[in-house]
Amino acid sequence: MIGFAVIVGEFISSTVVPANAAFYGFVAGFLLLAASMVLNDYFDREIDAINEPKRPLPSGSVKSGEALSFALILASLGLLAAFSTGQATLLVAIFSLVIMISYNAKIKKTGLLGNVFVSMNVAIPFIYGGFAVARPNWTVTIFALLAFLSSVGREVVKGISDVPGDTSRGVHSIAATKGNMIAAKYGAAFFISAVGLSVIPWLLGLVTSLYIPLVIISDVGFLLTSYSILSNPTPHSAKRNKKYVLVWMTFGLLAFLMGTF
Repeated sequence: MIGFAVIVGEFISSTVVPANAAFYGFVAGFLLLAASMVLNDYFDREIDAINEPKRPLPSGSVKSGEALSFALILASLGLLAAFSTGQATLLVAIFSLVIMISYNAKIKKTGLLGNVFVSMNVAIPFIYGGFAVARPNWTVTIFALLAFLSSVGREVVKGISDVPGDTSRGVHSIAATKGNMIAAKYGAAFFISAVGLSVIPWLLGLVTSLYIPLVIISDVGFLLTSYSILSNPTPHSAKRNKKYVLVWMTFGLLAFLMGTF
């Protein structure tokens, strides 16, 4: 999804997208996110032993040293792919990598700030795509902000299902410190903000009419998710809804891509 986001950022930023920019952009996004996922599993191995004991590290099927080595390989290849499209994309990739490492090593325990750090790395691929082909324009900047808001909402809601493990490791998520309902209200507020922002590209004439059908599906999905988590802020509901959010984000991706035609 992140690799695809880079390509969407490229199409939004330029009418011409070279094949090498699309290929290396996808590969860079894919590999750097993969490295982030591995590092997240490494630093969360004690939390996952409580929340997700069947994952590779807490179950013992993968050793900690193997995970770190794998993350280093993925990150190195991702940076190499980023360098293939220029110095600007390499710098953006390095910035993203610093955010990723900082989050996994330290920032995660701060709660909302940790959610913000994760979501910055969801928004950055669109900006990266802009630099890969030209310079980020207003359309791609707005979409990056949309991705950021919806991702923050997802991370806050996700915290509802992670309270036992987070509490044991001193992670100050909104759900762990203020309760499930407050976390649900925060999450819904971010989702609804993203829905409101999604209207602006159409009002400003930055996208074509092909944008409308898909963004309506995305917006309705976010509104339904907001209602669902507010009416039932339980761990089971949070686990279900965090998966749905990825579906609504995908429709948002497609909406902006189609809106360039």
